[in-house]
Amino acid sequence: QLCNLLEDNKCEQNIKVIAQAHLDEIKSCKNFKGTIEINQMPEVNLRMEGVQELVGDLIITNNGALQSFTAPDLRKVDGTVRIENHTFLNKLDLPQLTEANAISLFVLPALEVIQFPAGLSKVNTMRIEDTHAPKVDGFKPETIESFTLTGNKLIKAFDFNSVKQVTGDLLIIGNSADLDFQATQLTSLNKAAFFNMDKLDLPALTQVRSDISFHENNFASLNMDAIEHIGGTVTIANNEKLTETSFKNLNRVVGALSIGNNTQLSAIDGFPKLTEIHGMVDLAGGFNSYSLPALQDVRGGMRLQTTSSQLGCSDIEHKMKGENIVKGNTWSCTASMQESNMVPTVGQSPSKSTTSSGGQSDSSAAHSENKNEVTSLGVKWSMGGHAWLVVAAGFLYTAL
Repeated sequence: QLCNLLEDNKCEQNIKVIAQAHLDEIKSCKNFKGTIEINQMPEVNLRMEGVQELVGDLIITNNGALQSFTAPDLRKVDGTVRIENHTFLNKLDLPQLTEANAISLFVLPALEVIQFPAGLSKVNTMRIEDTHAPKVDGFKPETIESFTLTGNKLIKAFDFNSVKQVTGDLLIIGNSADLDFQATQLTSLNKAAFFNMDKLDLPALTQVRSDISFHENNFASLNMDAIEHIGGTVTIANNEKLTETSFKNLNRVVGALSIGNNTQLSAIDGFPKLTEIHGMVDLAGGFNSYSLPALQDVRGGMRLQTTSSQLGCSDIEHKMKGENIVKGNTWSCTASMQESNMVPTVGQSPSKSTTSSGGQSDSSAAHSENKNEVTSLGVKWSMGGHAWLVVAAGFLYTAL
């Protein structure tokens, strides 16, 4: 009985690992309860054998010499797996891991392989930032709370196809300019930002509960034909190769509709069923034509700016103001503009404030459920206890 008591005590504790021997001491614990912290220790290689289920956190941070970490038996972590700030870590081996509450892989510039051979089928929060990996294998959850993929300059493809619902935020920013992000089964999400991508496939997405934005991408066509409802602001900005937008089933936008500085976009169309915009309509670029044929209710203002001389502002004003479609006080339509004189649209510019007559004016665009903030540098996103300041030129990460 004494031996059993000692064994139980060994398997229920918080431990701070400074040598391989500390992990060897718990190798008989199939189930371990407590936090395992590995911080600023001198080992080059670490191996955590025996532990199959961890009720607690696995925290591996700031180990300057660490090159490899292996947990051959680990299957489930009820807490967080944090592996962060390792300059030389080039091997991370978690062959049996299928479940974790949260996983954070952050500042691992030597890590070239990220894989979950058994299939990571359950994870609530996932963050992969600043790694050297060209892909991620074995990512298989059907539902996830939040997912962040940023600063992985070699990653050219991500298979998100298993995911059907994102209940929180989806943030894809600053990875390889060739990134192909596939999410063919995703039907609903809360808030999303897609920056610096080559391909984006969301054919099943029908509902966005808050904001969605597309910035500085390389695709020529943005097809979101399944979306019916956007519960916040939709921003399409600074996509230099974009020639076509298609939102064939979108009928309501609760925030603003902001389309700005997409230099190859010659027409504002592709929204044949859009009837309601509760925020502002803010459009700027070189477009020759404008068509929102079903639009009946704009509760904010409307601002159109184009370098083209072909846009008929008087006809647009006659319909939109004359028929009381635009309810807000802000109204302007200007053709033949110099590009340098254009006012950035909502969420477009990293250097100028967009809080004036943008998505907030005269309306409920500042929706009570919309928790991002339009700032003088872009859009601030709060995600998973961290703050992202998303700007058109890139991104800045700060911990709250």
